[in-house]
Amino acid sequence: MKVTWTYDRGNQRDNHEVELSDPAALEALLREIQQAGEPVVLTIFSDTADDPDDLPPGMQIGLGHPTHAFAVHIADDGSYLTDPTAETPAAGLRFDFGGVPTEYPAEHLQHRPETAIQLAVAFLRTGGEPPRLAAAE
Repeated sequence: MKVTWTYDRGNQRDNHEVELSDPAALEALLREIQQAGEPVVLTIFSDTADDPDDLPPGMQIGLGHPTHAFAVHIADDGSYLTDPTAETPAAGLRFDFGGVPTEYPAEHLQHRPETAIQLAVAFLRTGGEPPRLAAAE
């Protein structure tokens, strides 16, 4: 699967793209990004969309904040995933999305970073099956 993310560096964008098939390699990458402490949106997908302006089926996760993250399944029936055991922040948070600082509302930030990482790794491991929280299965 392809993993993409971009940081806003003021007058330039710092674009990243890797192709990964090993869940352990994805987990190591995501932990490194989380530890860097720069909130960023990562897009994980296998198929490209016909329209370059459309997101292909996959998932996005927001990592880099010390305590909050998000995960969203990108599909016709996709949605933000929520962990009822995670504390919702008092206000929205900014994550770099495509190099653009983007505010995500508090109600979408209902994950701990560890949970978002595990959802992404499971998404890769299952070959793109819709991500699910262990408690929801």
